[in-house]
Amino acid sequence: MNSALEFNWPIVGHESIKKFLQTSAVNKGLSHAYLFYGPAKIGKTLTARLFAKTVLCDNYKKFLLAERVDHNLSVPCGVCPSCTQVEKGIHADFHIIEREENEKTGKMKTAISVLQIRELTEKISKRSFQNSYKIIIIPEAHLLNQEAANCLLKTLEEPSPRTIIILISPSKELLLPTILSRCQQLKFLAVRREEIYDYLLEQGANHSEALEFAGISEGRPTVAMNFFHHREKFDEHKSKARFWWDFLLADASNRFRLIEKMVADDEAADELPERLDQLSGLARDLWLMKNYQDDLICHVYLKDELKTSESKFNNKQISCLLRQVEETKKYLRMNVNSRLALENLALNL
Repeated sequence: MNSALEFNWPIVGHESIKKFLQTSAVNKGLSHAYLFYGPAKIGKTLTARLFAKTVLCDNYKKFLLAERVDHNLSVPCGVCPSCTQVEKGIHADFHIIEREENEKTGKMKTAISVLQIRELTEKISKRSFQNSYKIIIIPEAHLLNQEAANCLLKTLEEPSPRTIIILISPSKELLLPTILSRCQQLKFLAVRREEIYDYLLEQGANHSEALEFAGISEGRPTVAMNFFHHREKFDEHKSKARFWWDFLLADASNRFRLIEKMVADDEAADELPERLDQLSGLARDLWLMKNYQDDLICHVYLKDELKTSESKFNNKQISCLLRQVEETKKYLRMNVNSRLALENLALNL
């Protein structure tokens, strides 16, 4: 009897996507190109890596050859040479294309260059080193510059045999329509809070931790697990959220004092758009609390403060706050001085 596959994919949620990819592997009907799109930190890259490891795993090669074994084959097995090499980043037929570092500034470049795609094209045009598939993952496919995107398009139009390219993007609208038309498109949606909560419990979190991490993740398992494994990051996140909570409750003069403190901190200024998302999150939690949906709030650790203070805000004020935050983010994208943008926000609350 031919062997069957058992998939070792520790992915939270995304059941329909997992089933689709696993069925494709079992039926030997793999596409030459996929697009995984959806919000950041939701599991797209993890799924891509596990899919790649599965296809490259020695057990999958045995399955393709229909070798007879007396047990089911686990993929990825995690112990064969292929799995080990992928994990160490040294597999000759596995490539991840990311933005390069600017040698002068030490920061990441704004785009993936055409040179990187040309080098990739040359690599995948050659015969597989290990008689396997060649897998390419581009985690920020939306950051391909125009030349790089056109160069990649040629590769997608004339794919090399046994080559799989996985593009990852927050939105499919950020890619060329001609690229989209040549990819199997899979949309990743937010994972239910209950699924993330249950998974955290399985990983060893206690009830209180699981509630807090699942809540603040907003449907993004990677965020929840990052906080679970790095508690100092969660403490830092709570500190930033409390900054905005103080900002909301402060009078005008104290709001300006808090703004002064933020703009004086270079690191805080650099991450201002992300910090403003936290303010939006608090505003949504206030709205949920006022409308008797406190079981849905994200900032579970601020539940008592939200409950005590929600009467200070009406729904109209909360809606205005959300609009003002979006307006402030727009100003920042237009390179308006961050101090002026924040002071305008403080004045209009």
